[in-house]
Amino acid sequence: MKKFTIGFEVEFLIIDKKTGMVAPGIESILKKVEEKTGDKNNSILTESAKELIEVGSYPNVEGPNTMKSLLSNLKLLTYAADEVGLAVLPLGTYPGKFVPTILNNKRYNLYMKLFHKNRFKTWGRCAGYHCHYALPWGVFDTKRLTLKELGNSKNQESLVNSYNFLIALDPVLTTFMQSSPFYQGHHMAKDSRMIVLRSDKELGDFQGWQSTRPIFSSLPSYVHTGTDISHLAEKRKTEWLKTCEEAGVKEKEAMAPFRSLLSLNWSPLRVNPHGTFEHRGMDMNRLPVLFSVSILIQTLLRNIQERHLNVVPHDSAKEEPFSFKKKTIYIPPDTYVKQHLQKLSTYEGLASDEMLNYCKRAITLAQSMGGKQVMELLKPLNLMLDERQTTSDKILTQARELGHKNMKKIIPQNVASKIALSHAKQMFEDIVLLQEMIETNERLSA
Repeated sequence: MKKFTIGFEVEFLIIDKKTGMVAPGIESILKKVEEKTGDKNNSILTESAKELIEVGSYPNVEGPNTMKSLLSNLKLLTYAADEVGLAVLPLGTYPGKFVPTILNNKRYNLYMKLFHKNRFKTWGRCAGYHCHYALPWGVFDTKRLTLKELGNSKNQESLVNSYNFLIALDPVLTTFMQSSPFYQGHHMAKDSRMIVLRSDKELGDFQGWQSTRPIFSSLPSYVHTGTDISHLAEKRKTEWLKTCEEAGVKEKEAMAPFRSLLSLNWSPLRVNPHGTFEHRGMDMNRLPVLFSVSILIQTLLRNIQERHLNVVPHDSAKEEPFSFKKKTIYIPPDTYVKQHLQKLSTYEGLASDEMLNYCKRAITLAQSMGGKQVMELLKPLNLMLDERQTTSDKILTQARELGHKNMKKIIPQNVASKIALSHAKQMFEDIVLLQEMIETNERLSA
């Protein structure tokens, strides 16, 4: 665990540190970052809107520790924002209403042309945590940025097992990371961000930017081979070009923003052109929770890949999820994950006894594989299970304490501002806590 085979993309909404209202502060922050570092920092980036900012750190076991790199950039970002009168908000959505300012570039202009511009603005209102984990050795073509065509091999089996496991793990990850009980002032669910960004019909009929094209944004089904993943990428390309043709966009323009076919995928899980698994379905959250979830993912995937464990869908896993027998982890059928567990995570979270058990069993599996070190680093998640309180639950409690008791009504702006300010201020404390967790990880790894 000392070297991370895991990487991160973390997104933050930008707010005014006095008013607590969302602010289009990307340019001011990036200018301050450049002043403080003497150059343009490549790890602090623009996102889709002027009210969003991203920090990235990709996995590289031979290079610097990716979590340390992330921590360094988070410090830089937080203090740069503070110096220009702004703050970064570690939540999946802003509690109140605002209109994002979409950036003017070819990629986003294309999306605005293809999809209703008001629907696409959903992107500018949501902040997430994208977790990357390196693909098994030998399965990725670094020149063509695609998966290789492989015969029978342990590495291809690890690719499929890891991919399917991450789909089964999705409701666990989204539950632990949920922090978006409000969207545009409305209390939609414990994880409103999932409703507005995913196209799974089980989550409701919200008209998101890809609501008519679920192949691009819904939780995928399990696969049998690596070829299945490649074929799905081809199907997405066909659907994309069809959509573009209907809008009068030529193929050259349609494909220009994308490095690889693998980029044509905004679903919660994708194989990324960086040569990683990318789980992109989680809300942004407090840094200790983020770190703990990262350890959970890393422990489980590392064991699946290095020990060549089998991951098998089975009906018995509805009652006993993540049971582990004779080098085999049993997961529920994907229809059960997509149609039932995904919805439980979104609307009920840990208030659901079934979701509580599902999360506990994933934690138990990780602790059995990682031992004392992992148990120590998973404390934030175990505390969440003990209290049955996610960040979303705490935000809802906070809203009631501030006087917003009727959740069917739109949250008042003054309440939304107070909630946002309180969570933005926690970033300074959380940076210290994250540093302590990294040091604990290094001490236990020594």
